[in-house]
Amino acid sequence: MIKFLAPIIAFALSTYLPGIQRKIEARIQQRIGPSILAPGFWAFFKFLFKECRNPDSKLPKLYNYLPILSILVLIVIIYSCSFYNIKVLSNIIVILGLLKIEEMMYIILGSLSCSIMGYRMPYIDECLGAKVYEVTKLSLEQLGAIRSFKMITITSFPLYLAIFLPFVNEKTIFLDSIIGKPFILSLAGIFGAITFFIGYIIALREYPFSITHAKVDIIEGPTMELMGKFRTFYLALKELLLITLGILFTTLYLGIPPDSLINLAINFAIALTFPIMAAVVRAFSPMLLFKHLYHISFIATLLGSVGFLLALLWQ
Repeated sequence: MIKFLAPIIAFALSTYLPGIQRKIEARIQQRIGPSILAPGFWAFFKFLFKECRNPDSKLPKLYNYLPILSILVLIVIIYSCSFYNIKVLSNIIVILGLLKIEEMMYIILGSLSCSIMGYRMPYIDECLGAKVYEVTKLSLEQLGAIRSFKMITITSFPLYLAIFLPFVNEKTIFLDSIIGKPFILSLAGIFGAITFFIGYIIALREYPFSITHAKVDIIEGPTMELMGKFRTFYLALKELLLITLGILFTTLYLGIPPDSLINLAINFAIALTFPIMAAVVRAFSPMLLFKHLYHISFIATLLGSVGFLLALLWQ
């Protein structure tokens, strides 16, 4: 029974994480910060009852409901960790494929959105290009989609490599072969854990890796036209991702799946440490550009590659 309740409990806990992160960042920067409940828990209900407007899109329903699809993807990932004996679900191919679907959502959103907040402005929504021959003109949403594409092709590689390492160590693609084997206690596991954490921060697409937004904290990029209850779904997606990646790490690197009450508590305890550490990094980090992300992704991939070689050769 606890296996079926894991995503529900994970979502309930995830609503507190944005407030905890904001509070930690504020204290480090010598500010008071918002209430712990305000950024996540109360924001969920606030947007739930806001007025909804159809986005200015060729496929408005698809645009609005894509976050729900991504939430279902994260739920399936949690279930793949819980029901690790179902090999058709709990294997490296399915896990990486599901994560890629969640990332692709931002590209699709940016491609479907056509204007600022569902309104046609008196001026054209363009942020790049000019009326010059052979110069591509882009809107804010299209620019966000392009940045999302660059993120999933370049900077998401460290996370995928870190997820792949425990499977390489056991010479398998199935999750049940990893359960009960704490991969993190090996030298390859240490390199993999560092790579995973770097990839974790990048996967959140938050500061300092929030470059998918055309202008951080002002323009939202691909998700700009999600309004009302549909923005609630988007916030729920971001919050659930914080817990899902933590559960995935606990299952892969500690060999502890969320299949019992004690194991579920351990998974949540480990999962909660990741947003806290990410908040500390965000508090001390400057805003990064793409040229910085290339270097960070290269260093993280290099660390993961060392772990890959150790996992492949060290027995």
